[in-house]
Amino acid sequence: RLARALGLRMLLSLLYTLGVALAPLPLRRSRTALPRMCDQSSLSQPAQADAADAADALALHRRLKLRSAVEDEFGRALKEGLEVCAHSLRLYGPARVVTSFNGGKDAVAILHLMRAALAAHSEAAGGPRERLRVIFFEQRDEFPEVDAFVRDAVERYDLELCTYSDGFAAGLESCIAEHGSAAFVLGTREGDPNGSGQGAFEPSSTWMPPFMRVNPVLRWSYAHVWQLLRGFALPFCSLYEEGYTSLGKQSDTEPNPALRLPDGSYRPAWLLDDGALERAGRSAKGGKAGGGGGGGGESGGGGESGGGGESG
Repeated sequence: RLARALGLRMLLSLLYTLGVALAPLPLRRSRTALPRMCDQSSLSQPAQADAADAADALALHRRLKLRSAVEDEFGRALKEGLEVCAHSLRLYGPARVVTSFNGGKDAVAILHLMRAALAAHSEAAGGPRERLRVIFFEQRDEFPEVDAFVRDAVERYDLELCTYSDGFAAGLESCIAEHGSAAFVLGTREGDPNGSGQGAFEPSSTWMPPFMRVNPVLRWSYAHVWQLLRGFALPFCSLYEEGYTSLGKQSDTEPNPALRLPDGSYRPAWLLDDGALERAGRSAKGGKAGGGGGGGGESGGGGESGGGGESG
């Protein structure tokens, strides 16, 4: 009887051990290792997919198309943005289209719209997927976080980067001469200082080299930009986590006072309730309009193409 009891106890112990070993482990949320300058928190629906999925431009295009089919304000804005990008590639060809990318939120939005549109364009043409060419105007008073974010994005998405530090107009002329560029995709929105009166396709000003300005997010609101970035797990510069809502140069940009908390810290940019206060952290000495020189503002080209307006 004792042997039988001991045998039963050993059997129960063995079954318990096997049960623990074979029990399913608790699921862990996958987290792509992103550098400090990229936000990865609080991803909303439709994008519980990782940032790794967003790195696949064709997969991103499919998800964007699905969301653009939803009949709401953001769906319509997204549909128009994708169509404008697709038309630019159809009209000028990928080799002659340059996307302005200076690291701001609006520039991030057009970067991913163009990445997605280019992947779909290449697939439809039956050829190899082409690299997206982007232009970046260097400036001495740049935020190091912005510069690091741009370099990281270039490597992450295998972008062809064209950098210029000799001024805005001269940089454009060099890019056109070197690459035969005919169209520059910009992050200009109607609320930007130079955005009023523009269309989705707008010829450059007479004082600039001749090219076509392509404005896929012209009719987007501040909230639309954040719906895209956060809803599709698209990395963005860490300064937006610290209360900055509009990025220019270090000398003319501060966190938005509308986001300041009683303890002196700031809420993140996407929690700004009133989009009309987007540039409340920008001072006049740097020029909110971002006139010519290479990066005074935000759109990844609010001026003409890639650095004269706002970084985003």
